[in-house]
Amino acid sequence: MQKRIIVLLMLIMTGCLVGCGRDKAPEVSSVSIDKDGGILHQIVRGFEENYDMDEIQKFASDRVAEYCAENGDNSVTLESVDKADDKVVIQLRYASGPDYHDFNHREMFIGSVTEANEQGYQLENVAFISPDCKPMELGYMEEQDKTQIVIVGTKPTEELLVNVYGKVLYINQSATSDEDVSFAGKKGVRITHPHIEGGENESILSYIVFQ
Repeated sequence: MQKRIIVLLMLIMTGCLVGCGRDKAPEVSSVSIDKDGGILHQIVRGFEENYDMDEIQKFASDRVAEYCAENGDNSVTLESVDKADDKVVIQLRYASGPDYHDFNHREMFIGSVTEANEQGYQLENVAFISPDCKPMELGYMEEQDKTQIVIVGTKPTEELLVNVYGKVLYINQSATSDEDVSFAGKKGVRITHPHIEGGENESILSYIVFQ
């Protein structure tokens, strides 16, 4: 039993889950990005009777305390650990994109299109599409310094809902058959990265342009 709990905790704290402490657990993992650059991370995982919620709570608290001791108070905050709909539900808040990146070992960039290009993301090589399925090259976009972009990495078996504070203008077309990126309302994007036997195990970047 102890080994099973440890495996669950490792999955939780490496970004494979998402949750929120509500009566009804969300269907998939999610990150919600605030206008000030902060991130609310909800982690959800199936719960089994032999899991110990107290141990899960302690592991999550210790992991956050360890990170904050090295990176500053409130760089990551553990807001809740709950059980809902037979799922373990954890809610974390990050002060910034770099904190999400460092804590979860997943790529996360939040900033303007201009800043993303300056940091070497080579957006000119990315094929974008609008909600009405029209292609777009960001090189032709005006006011790139005022248009925001989120760049997030996912690995096989991960599914993530990304919520932004503005209207989503464009998303990248799926880079490989292993990944699907789709619009989820005006301010959301759903990323599905199923595991395909024999496929690549490396992280794939998804791009969300909004304003």
